[in-house]
Amino acid sequence: MARKSKATKGISIVLSIIVFLIGAGYYLYTTYFNKLPPLELKGELSIHFLELGNKYAGDCIYIKAGDNDILVDAGSTNESVPTIKSYLDRVVLDNKLEYVIATHADQDHIAGFGCKNGIFDLYECETIIDFARSDKDSDTYNNYVAKRDAEVAQGATHYTVLECYNNLNGAKREIMLTESIRLTFLYQKFYENKSSEENNYSVCFLLTHGTRNFLFTGDLEEDGEESLLTRNNLPQVELFKAGHHGSNTSNTTKLLSVIQPKIVTVTCVAGSVEYTQNLENTFPTQNVINNIALYTEKVYVTSTIEVEYNEEKDKYENVGEYTKLNGNIVVTSSSTEQEVLVDCDGLSSVLKDTDWFKQNREVPLAWQ
Repeated sequence: MARKSKATKGISIVLSIIVFLIGAGYYLYTTYFNKLPPLELKGELSIHFLELGNKYAGDCIYIKAGDNDILVDAGSTNESVPTIKSYLDRVVLDNKLEYVIATHADQDHIAGFGCKNGIFDLYECETIIDFARSDKDSDTYNNYVAKRDAEVAQGATHYTVLECYNNLNGAKREIMLTESIRLTFLYQKFYENKSSEENNYSVCFLLTHGTRNFLFTGDLEEDGEESLLTRNNLPQVELFKAGHHGSNTSNTTKLLSVIQPKIVTVTCVAGSVEYTQNLENTFPTQNVINNIALYTEKVYVTSTIEVEYNEEKDKYENVGEYTKLNGNIVVTSSSTEQEVLVDCDGLSSVLKDTDWFKQNREVPLAWQ
């Protein structure tokens, strides 16, 4: 067998290095410097539910309302920031977020704000609205507060949701984003009362475009949802962002029977055993799917992951990284369209028609 000459080996090594550098350069170019073309946004209102670049559940929602760029949460971990930035830089063309809303202090909702080179470092944030209470004393929470306060020192305005609801200190319960789009902060008792669950401190708000309503409740739990119903005259909605990533502890029949959503988005990694070994209770749970099915088939989920049983450890484990289910989900409301539209950069099919659902969930009677 002929041996390769030193010159040939040298050329092979150089070519390998060149290929590596090209790949690394492309990654840095697209992820950090984001030279991808701007996204074409349709309609007066578009709501974007983002995948977060890793296998952990979390929320990050971008809203375009007229000339207003709004970011709701920045989870799931510090490592999500490059993915979030890559997306935002295609829609936030002036590097300015008119409104930032942090729903509550759990890592999977605020990690990307306060970390090094996080959202508060990367974008000018005009108005920051966040939770009125927290029992956290984590590094993630403390970093969030420090970076938020630094942003305020540089000119941002900060309000709690309770100040907004009570129209205090210049804050407003209702914000007219355009002549036809209104953002309304809703009241629930855990803005002022202690809860054993951090999730119950979640900021809740309603977007209204003309006669269309879109409801966001963060990770609000069952008793928080009860308070939300008691203290607000909630309308039927075009869109409901499923509470707590599609958990059994939220998304109650009481709430759903009032809002009767036409579209439900679930920001989670479907089937992940990050929080439970009961596969039926992985996000989105069978019970929540059954509850939602009474009102709509239009259920969309960002991501999924493979799960295997490890006999040596006697438990289920996530295998590899996440994969797209519906991927980034964009919900668009336009006065020229009769219906609200849904576009996904992953599967375009609704949840019940996906392989993940067919393999892991039972079809509710309402969907049969």
